[in-house]
Amino acid sequence: MICCAVVLSLTACAPATTTVAAKRPAGAGPAEATSEPVARRDGADPVCTKATKVKIGADAFSPAKVTIQRGGFLALVNTTGVAQPLESAPDAGLGTSVVDRQERQVVQFPKAGTFRVTSAGATLRVTVAGESGCGAPKPRLTIGRTTELTVAATENFAVINETGTTQKVTCTPDPGSNRDNTRLADGETQLLAIDEPGRYKCARATVTVTGD
Repeated sequence: MICCAVVLSLTACAPATTTVAAKRPAGAGPAEATSEPVARRDGADPVCTKATKVKIGADAFSPAKVTIQRGGFLALVNTTGVAQPLESAPDAGLGTSVVDRQERQVVQFPKAGTFRVTSAGATLRVTVAGESGCGAPKPRLTIGRTTELTVAATENFAVINETGTTQKVTCTPDPGSNRDNTRLADGETQLLAIDEPGRYKCARATVTVTGD
């Protein structure tokens, strides 16, 4: 199966830093509590390839409220039978995102806060708190450019449309045997992930997917 995702921001989670604690003098009082930075996770880390599933219905999201960590993902599945636009308030960077019929679109939230995502006349309340350690995926594929990239199975990679027109991206052989495709507006960036190891042709790029 191939799944796509909207990049809400090209800014990754802030890199973690390593801190060495200084020795405390003898007789000193108790040290103040400090928060340690969350370690950055690799793009193939299982934590960064899983998403919380939310269905887009005719008049409601299911569930209607979710809580995820900063840098975490939602998998939005359109069950309405028609393409549905996605918008958020405050702006989470959804831009001109549209979820096609029966498409599963994975959305990353790199910023903390509370967001209202609307689609099909319904509202989804998303609370983003805590740290997942997941940054924006580094592998990139620009539509129209010949390139090669290697990713792990289920690892996200960015697909960028700078062609000036709306484009649909398909991969061959079909990763899910169900004619999956991703529609990107001009200037839009989405994420793709392929579950099965193999060698695929996506647009003009060759994508090699490795196993665990």
